[in-house]
Amino acid sequence: MEERGLTQLSFVSQLNKQYLTRYHQKDVSRWLNTGNRTASGEIGFPKYETMAMIADFFDVDVGYLTGETDERTFDMSQACAYTGLDSASIEAVRQWIFQDANDAVMKHYRTDTLNKFLSSPRLKELLAKLMTLHEMSTIWNNEPDKFGTLMATLADDSELPTGFTVELITGAFLGLASESFSQLVRETYPTPRAHEG
Repeated sequence: MEERGLTQLSFVSQLNKQYLTRYHQKDVSRWLNTGNRTASGEIGFPKYETMAMIADFFDVDVGYLTGETDERTFDMSQACAYTGLDSASIEAVRQWIFQDANDAVMKHYRTDTLNKFLSSPRLKELLAKLMTLHEMSTIWNNEPDKFGTLMATLADDSELPTGFTVELITGAFLGLASESFSQLVRETYPTPRAHEG
């Protein structure tokens, strides 16, 4: 409800209007307190038909409402488990692919673009370099003292000032990642060449 900016009253009003039901704000309050103990016992789940209607209203699976999955749908839960990606990453890809829901041609081109990119033999090389950049960035942001010590050690070995060493190493990894990305793009989408006569 919070995600849509709904109060209990506005939610029940929209629910009743959409599904021609006659629920009240006290019903919503009871649903939200499922599992809590009262003087008369534990508040149970609403009937399955009610749960299915609420799930449909919020465009989620019933399992999300019952706590069986932390994801909005079991499909998303399975996609996250299978890929190891979080739902925000998967949803970002879906939104990009389906941004023009009624344009099948653009959906096909977007899907084909990602498939070609992700299946490129160069992708592993690019991701390895991006992972190194990510590790450096994580250490720099979360453990600045450790990062400083690491850079100072490298600077001592090279007899260069620490700040210059940081710039050189960071620049080198950025350059390597950029070159890997460029190679991946050039090989995946080669430039048409004029036929030699």
